[in-house]
Amino acid sequence: MSSVKHAALPIKSIDFKQIRLPTGVSGAESLAFDRRGEGPYAGVSDGRVLKWHGSTRRWTAFAYNANYEKTPMCTASEKRPAGAEAICGRPLGLQFYAKTGDLYIADAYLGLMKVGPSGGKATALATEADGVPFNFVNGVDVDQATGDVYFTDSSTTYTREHNTGIILNRDATGRLLKYDARTRHVSVLRAGLPYPNGVAVSADRTHVVVAHTGPCQAFRYWLKGPKVGSYELFVDLPGYTDNVRRDAKGGIGSP
Repeated sequence: MSSVKHAALPIKSIDFKQIRLPTGVSGAESLAFDRRGEGPYAGVSDGRVLKWHGSTRRWTAFAYNANYEKTPMCTASEKRPAGAEAICGRPLGLQFYAKTGDLYIADAYLGLMKVGPSGGKATALATEADGVPFNFVNGVDVDQATGDVYFTDSSTTYTREHNTGIILNRDATGRLLKYDARTRHVSVLRAGLPYPNGVAVSADRTHVVVAHTGPCQAFRYWLKGPKVGSYELFVDLPGYTDNVRRDAKGGIGSP
C-alpha cells in the first residue's frame, strides 16, 4: 500500500539550491526527468517546455506547440497581453514514458500532448472526452508497464486563468481521465470532482492517487481488485495541494 508524505512545517536544508528560469517566463508547475536522468524539464508560462543542462547551467527549449511557433505574441520576450496563455498554451503536468522516451504534457488549454525524446513540436493527442471539450488539463502520469496515461481536467467551467473560481464557487465539474495507448481513446474514469489536480499511478498499479486542491484531500481510484472503479478518500492534507509524485519506495508525496 502506498503512503503519503507531507510536512506540517517548512523544512530547511542547506542542500536546497535554486535554479532560476530564463528572463521573461515564469513557472514551473511540474518537473520531470527523462530516462537518462537528465533534466529537470519544466513547463513555463510562454507555452514551452524547457530542459535544464546541469553541466553548462543553462536552459534550452525542448518542446513547443503549433500555436507558439506561429503566434508572435507567444515568442515575444516582453509582457504578454491578458489571455495570451489561452492561445500560447500553458504546460502544467509533465511525465515521461521510459520505454519510448516520449514526454506527455498536460497543457491547460491545448489538451493532452506528446513530444518525442528529441523534443520539438508537440502533437495533441486529445482535446475532449465523451463529447465534452477539455477546459483545464492539469496533472498527468504514465503507467510505465502499459504506456496508458492518466490525467485530470480540473474543471469544465473555469479555465486555469480563472482557477480561483473553482474554490470560491465550490465547483465540482472536474474529471479523471485515461488515455489508452493502444486504442488512442480517452475515457472518463470519474466525473463531478472538486478541483482534481495532480495524479500518480501507485507502485503496484492497482490504483491512481488524485490530489484535490480545493478540498485539501487526496483520493484514490481503484484500477484493479475487488474495489475496481471505486473512488475513496486516501488522506486529508494540511493545505492546498497541487501535484503528486510517487517516490522510489512507492510512497506518494504532495507539495
